[in-house]
Amino acid sequence: MKKLVIGAATVAAATIALAATVRAQDTQPPGYMIANYTIKDQAGYDRYMQAAGPLAPRFGGRIIVFNLNATAVEGEPKKVMAIAEFPSVADARRFYNSPEYSAARKFRTASTEGSVIITEGFVSAKQ
Repeated sequence: MKKLVIGAATVAAATIALAATVRAQDTQPPGYMIANYTIKDQAGYDRYMQAAGPLAPRFGGRIIVFNLNATAVEGEPKKVMAIAEFPSVADARRFYNSPEYSAARKFRTASTEGSVIITEGFVSAKQ
């Protein structure tokens, strides 16, 4: 009987731990890589697009914004706006620092002027 009680307690503890892990994953904010730049060398930028284009999905990402001529309503941002969404900031960083993207990134940094940031998205409190 003692083994049965201990076994049931172990199963209950494992179930609670699993539920907490699933809940934490449900509330994990997505990660975003946001790029804003101006193209200085079209041929170099074309090499970047060819090399980087298929990579985001390999890291769980998807391109949600890509505009070569974004219109500013405030301030003086660059013309190109690109936003990739990833399951988490860690996934976005894993993509950014991957050997595949690092090789492609060299073409972008040589052919554009601007900025790239990685940030976590907003997760509202569950009601």
